[in-house]
Amino acid sequence: MKKLFVAAILVVSSVAAFAVAKEGVGFGYKDDIKVSVEVEGDKITAIKVLEMKETKRIAEPAIEKLTAAIIEKQSVEVDDVAGATYTSQGFKEAVKNALAK
Repeated sequence: MKKLFVAAILVVSSVAAFAVAKEGVGFGYKDDIKVSVEVEGDKITAIKVLEMKETKRIAEPAIEKLTAAIIEKQSVEVDDVAGATYTSQGFKEAVKNALAK
């Protein structure tokens, strides 16, 4: 019985350790920004842009900074990137919408 109980706990804990991908959309400077947010337990582990029509030379560096800040802080309550305010706000909105699912 004890072995069965231990096996059940291992199965449950291993299932809980897998990352779940959630998608969200926010409006940037030009159009929608669609993201996938990977969450493991209650921790944000990765953010990927799935679709975006923003100006790449401005948006990509901003999104890299925002992604690092959001993962580090574990919150979308981070500062916008100067020069990419609307993109920053749309990206954070997309992440927030994904986390709400």
